Amino acid sequence: MALAGVSDVYSKSNDLLNAFLCINISESQVYRVTDYLGNAVDEDVMSEIKHPNLNFNERVYASMDGSMIQMDQGWQEVKLGRIFREDCRSKNGTKEQGEIRYKLNESSYSGHLGSYSHFIPKFEASLGTYKDCEDRLVFITDGAQWIHNYLTNRFPNATHILDYYHAVEHLTDFANSHFTDIARREKWVKTQKGELLEGSAQNVLDNIAKLRKLSKNVKKQRTKLLEYYKNNVDRMDYKSFRSQGLMIGNGPMEAAHRTVIQTRMKRSGQRWTPKGAQAMLNLRVLRESNRWSCVTQALSHAA
Repeated sequence: MALAGVSDVYSKSNDLLNAFLCINISESQVYRVTDYLGNAVDEDVMSEIKHPNLNFNERVYASMDGSMIQMDQGWQEVKLGRIFREDCRSKNGTKEQGEIRYKLNESSYSGHLGSYSHFIPKFEASLGTYKDCEDRLVFITDGAQWIHNYLTNRFPNATHILDYYHAVEHLTDFANSHFTDIARREKWVKTQKGELLEGSAQNVLDNIAKLRKLSKNVKKQRTKLLEYYKNNVDRMDYKSFRSQGLMIGNGPMEAAHRTVIQTRMKRSGQRWTPKGAQAMLNLRVLRESNRWSCVTQALSHAA
């Protein structure tokens, strides 16, 4: 019943149960059971995961980010973390600049509605025993200041990478505001992207700084862009990262927003209470992490 409730909106969960089990269960009953179990597994999402041993020279990728959901009082941010072993990837085509596209066969997730100070213990619990392999950890993030501060202070010996596509997105937004000539804009952006991939983030900073005849608003945008790049320049050596065979994009984190949160918690017209949202998030995280046994154990204890 809880699996049906966590898979689709409650109004459709009884349809699933009827289709698979030929029984009719009310929407409210599915909600009560799902909500109860979501709260019952609070301790499980705080428990440190004992991960399998890493293979020779295998690395662990980790990311965290925020996603908005609609609450009774308005929009609020859910913080989400994703962790996966390098050898859990399988090739799935190519993308821009010839980068390999990967499919992930296994991940561990963490999620919290509210303050990052309460999210971090859940993230570290999902990181689990990999915390002891700091030199194997690779953090790819979007440059948010609280994430940057936490990770660099907590894991100074890990590899820290600014998501290449976020770096390009900020650059493109600025170029769209400044260049009215489309051909010139596209040529300029292409040049800067090439510089970034060659590990020349400082050249990009210089190229942005020397632009002239900017409007007042565009000057403000440039100041923000320069600050963003300067704060992350040490994490933008993409040539070096790629030469080590490292990923430079955070596509897995973007996908996690859809599969863990949006698929179930960001439907048209949905509104959540804080307690209800966290209960559902607990179940979504456990399900996508292949830890649904925590839910069945909570059910057996209740019985």
